[in-house]
Amino acid sequence: MNDDRSQAYTLEGFIGSILLLTAILFAFQSVVILPTTSGSVSLDIQEQLRTSANDIMIISADDGDLSCQVRYWNESSEPYFAEGQSRDRGYGVDPPPNVSSCDADGTQFGAMLNETFGEQEQEYSIFVSYRNGTDTEQVAMVSRGSENAPAVSTTYTVTLYDDQRILGDCASTCPTLHEAYNTTGFPIPEANEFEDSPIYNVVVIRVIIW
Repeated sequence: MNDDRSQAYTLEGFIGSILLLTAILFAFQSVVILPTTSGSVSLDIQEQLRTSANDIMIISADDGDLSCQVRYWNESSEPYFAEGQSRDRGYGVDPPPNVSSCDADGTQFGAMLNETFGEQEQEYSIFVSYRNGTDTEQVAMVSRGSENAPAVSTTYTVTLYDDQRILGDCASTCPTLHEAYNTTGFPIPEANEFEDSPIYNVVVIRVIIW
C-alpha cells in the first residue's frame, strides 16, 4: 500500500511539473493578434486563420508528427534542423520537410501548412520554445521575415522523452536527445523539472500567420 501511495505521489509530482512548465511556456508564447499599420483584417478571418493552424497542429500531434519535426535535427556539427538553412532561419521560406524516418508515411505537418496557407497566399513562421534552466529560449523552424499584415499566432505543447532520438540522416545510429544536446548542437536540454522522470522537456510550437 505504501509503495502504491509513493508511486501516486511521484506521478502527481510529474504531472505538476508538466503543468507548471507548460504554464511558464504559454505565458511566454501566448496567443496574440500582432499589430500592423498596413491594413486591417476582420476578426472573423483572424479567428479562421488561428483555428486552421491549431487544427493542423492537433492532427499532426495525434500522428506524432510534431515531435518528429522538433527532433529532425542534424547529427553533424551544423546546429540547426536537418535540411534547414541556419539556426536563425530554420527552413527559411520553405515548409518543414516530410520526415520519412518518423513512420512509413512520413510527416505531413509542412504539407498541410502549405496546402492550407500557401494556396491562400498567406505567410507563416514557426518557432519552437523550450526551457533552459530558468530561461525560456526559442529556435526558428520556419522564418519568413517580419509580418507585413495583421497576424495571429497559436501554440501547441509537445512532450519530449528521455528515450527519444533525433531523426536526421543518422538512421539507426541517431543519438538520444541527451547525447544530441551534448554532441550535435541540439538546442533543447533536459529541463530541470524532469531530471528524475522519463520526460526530457516540454516544448511549445508557435505558428504565426499573416
